[in-house]
Amino acid sequence: MMNIPKYPVDFNDSVRNKKTTEEDLNHKINLEVESMIEFMNTNNTNNHSVAFEDVLIIIDRIYEDDDSYFEISVAKQHSRGIVR
Repeated sequence: MMNIPKYPVDFNDSVRNKKTTEEDLNHKINLEVESMIEFMNTNNTNNHSVAFEDVLIIIDRIYEDDDSYFEISVAKQHSRGIVR
């Protein structure tokens, strides 16, 4: 049986590598977003997420009427839990 963590008690804050400046981190986020959208287009997927340091990026392909677009969410200093 899986032990599902309960928020917020079982979650820990992500911590950024102190050597990374905000400018470098923003550059890395922008590169990652481009790479993720390219991956989603190539593989025809509807969502994709990546986490590194204290950053979580989630991209969803949204279908609305006859149109579709990507919705990008970036969270810094998010919390995470682990299920084993």
